[in-house]
Amino acid sequence: MQKERFSLRFCIRYFKMGLSAERSDGDWTNKYRLVRTLKERKGTGVYLAEHIRLKRLCVIKTIRGSTREKNAILGEAASLKQLQHSGIPKIYDIEEEENGFSIVEEYIQGESLTSYCLSGNSKKEEIISFMIQLCDLLAYLHKRTPPLLHLDLKPDNLLINDGKLYLVDFGSALCNGNTGKKEGLTGTPGYAAPECYRGEAEVRSDIYSAGKLLTYMISENRAGTLKRWERKKLDAVAAKACREKPADRYRDADAMKKALEGVQKHGGRRRKSCVVGLAGSGRRMGVTYFALACAAFAKRQGERVLYLECNESAMVQQVSEKAEKQKGDGLFVYHGIEVAECRTGIGRGAGNGYSVDNETEYYKNRGYSVIFADFGVLTTENLKEFARADYCLFFVGEKDWELENTWRGLARLSGLEEKLLLLLYGSSEKGLRAFSRQLPGLSCRRVPFVNGMEDRTEKEVMQALMAEVLEQSALL
Repeated sequence: MQKERFSLRFCIRYFKMGLSAERSDGDWTNKYRLVRTLKERKGTGVYLAEHIRLKRLCVIKTIRGSTREKNAILGEAASLKQLQHSGIPKIYDIEEEENGFSIVEEYIQGESLTSYCLSGNSKKEEIISFMIQLCDLLAYLHKRTPPLLHLDLKPDNLLINDGKLYLVDFGSALCNGNTGKKEGLTGTPGYAAPECYRGEAEVRSDIYSAGKLLTYMISENRAGTLKRWERKKLDAVAAKACREKPADRYRDADAMKKALEGVQKHGGRRRKSCVVGLAGSGRRMGVTYFALACAAFAKRQGERVLYLECNESAMVQQVSEKAEKQKGDGLFVYHGIEVAECRTGIGRGAGNGYSVDNETEYYKNRGYSVIFADFGVLTTENLKEFARADYCLFFVGEKDWELENTWRGLARLSGLEEKLLLLLYGSSEKGLRAFSRQLPGLSCRRVPFVNGMEDRTEKEVMQALMAEVLEQSALL
């Protein structure tokens, strides 16, 4: 074709990329022959070209940047050149031009994730496999110093070839790879994280986009290979990744990968036993009420649930006389929930190295899928045991006289942020927002007042919170 004889320089010039047409015979662009134009938009052009002497296909991207941004962009482009990952195209060369620069990179054959999903080829195993591969790619980028953010994850920027996933188009990463606030940072609508529209970005901005990609693949699973419970678990992974507040998302790509591997391993049908620990910064924080309510909710969802009292309130002893059924071995059925008193005697000097961990393992082996371990007030005596739970719920107060205990408790729980959910008892939405701003690195929710549960909105808040706790515990 005549078009194929055009030089890359002519193509760049034709599309007004601002490169000089008066170049010497030694111009580096003369090394390449244009095959076709792949994409063009304001300020950039992407072309498939062939190295004339090596007969090797490559992709050449021309980028036009302002003088003010050129040094920063070239610096970030140079860092891309150092990337060595089988799922990322190699950068062969970076050439500075008069009004911009061009990047020569490896050509990856394959079809876009968009095309792959629309063809109806995607299967359950592939959805999880592609997402795990994406998490590995993001972990590689984010662990660099400084972290490199892609910031434009979308189906068109992922290529599939023989079951392998490739991440392409680092145009946004070149412009916005540095963390912190930056003007003009958006990404692709529908995939970009909310903070990007405020000119902010961090590693969890890519996590948000990854969650949107998972949602896209689930929605395009037309072959029907996802069963209801499998879809529910993948939906839960996507929902956590896409939470509005970065602190509520997965901490990093490795944490998201771990959740996906849990779904892959258990196939969605049978969950791994999980211990949900509950403790309050002080008394009357609604810990026991929420533990029993959540246990009842989990039972309605088909889980085999146990409420385990790990404090000195002796509530189980008090209700044993009113129990609907005594099952032996210290187990009672109370309002349809199986309850038991922890035999370790926390705070009562249990000996022989016996612990709550021993107790929960005993009940796990008896087939309970979720154990709600109620520790009452968090103390130095029960802190270690509480921290061993798979998922930790810490109830705090926002009133002036409650804050001292709140900060003290949070200081004790430092290091548990990944599996900790902070619950503000009896707060309003406005109060939650104000309190949450003081703890940007922690996930915070509110628990409605017991007396306010007559209100339909408050009931919905409670239902959503219990569903979230159950879903997240299933992914651990």
